[in-house]
Amino acid sequence: MQAASSTPAGQNPLLTLLDFVASPLLLFNADGQVVFTNQTAKQMACRPSLLLSGDPNVRGLVRDIAAGKPVLHLDMRVDALSDNGIARLQCRCAPRPIAGLVAMAVSEVQVEDDTSVQPATEQAQRLSLQQIMELIKADLEPPIAQVLQQATPETPAGLTGSVRLLHERLERLSDLINVFGDDVLIGDDRIILPEMLRSVAQDMGQLVQEKGVRLVIEGDRDDLPPIYGSRRLIRRALHECLHNAVQHARDEVSSNQSVAVGIQFRAAGHHLLLTINNMGVLSAAALAQHAAAIFRPTPAKGDKPLPPGGGLRIGLPLTQRILQLHGGQLKIEDDPADGLSVKLELPTGAPLRNTHQLDLLQAQIYAEDLSKLMARSRQRSTA
Repeated sequence: MQAASSTPAGQNPLLTLLDFVASPLLLFNADGQVVFTNQTAKQMACRPSLLLSGDPNVRGLVRDIAAGKPVLHLDMRVDALSDNGIARLQCRCAPRPIAGLVAMAVSEVQVEDDTSVQPATEQAQRLSLQQIMELIKADLEPPIAQVLQQATPETPAGLTGSVRLLHERLERLSDLINVFGDDVLIGDDRIILPEMLRSVAQDMGQLVQEKGVRLVIEGDRDDLPPIYGSRRLIRRALHECLHNAVQHARDEVSSNQSVAVGIQFRAAGHHLLLTINNMGVLSAAALAQHAAAIFRPTPAKGDKPLPPGGGLRIGLPLTQRILQLHGGQLKIEDDPADGLSVKLELPTGAPLRNTHQLDLLQAQIYAEDLSKLMARSRQRSTA
């Protein structure tokens, strides 16, 4: 580890520049190992490169940032045993990796007597809601997985279905808790929404087949602008809306009638609109009219649909919050004649956050996307 932290800075202009930074600075690789320590950090008596590399909390935080996972807290205080006794380090990570490395600024905090330390220790022992949720998942997921793995053809379908529904609700609750808060981090993934929607529909192929629902996808042109944000969260929002539509498309409709869920994409200014609505019963003529737009997902082997979940419920505030974090909005219209219609509106073009931190390649991609938006706007104005 000492060899890694003493990498000659002269071999890399960036590392040479970091050596002139007055604050102690460390760079970690994706595995949580220190690969660079600037001169200021090397002069610290507590040797932070050694102390932090062996701390499991630091390594876990660095790995999450390197993997692009949402991280609620970038600050961390680490108490470790150094040559001069207890060393208390205040650490702050950069919100995203730079060239595959995670930067961390460190400073040494004066260790006071036990009486003054005690309140801070008690405060640190209080778990956040997110941490409590992770503990609940850690306790429940192993027995859930064991029940599903031991299921046989003789196992009642209601039992396995209920266990799978419990697991799905657990995941929803975890996502719901993680997206509420003022310090939720959203990535800058480039997302082609029609491609992701088709992938989500493919994942629920078994449910679509069992419900006898046809998916009519319209407006998914190749020139639709991308959106930017968290791929995982946007996918969750699409799943919640599409699953709810498919689950309830056949409500009060006999099995011998054809029903469909309509999915429409439309670019409006600097926004992309996605509407998911219940098209109701379709006649043979209507099916023929939409034949080219019907998407037929292939059920995966061993995939089984979840039991009815009772509408959006958890999914509604979860989807609303996800779109809000991405600068968008969710609209739900319930018409007695046309049924439930869910409209998702998301901004397109370059992301709204931290554009000054973009690398050259990503900036070029954003510029291309924005030029396409501007060209489309000019075409509409001259039409």
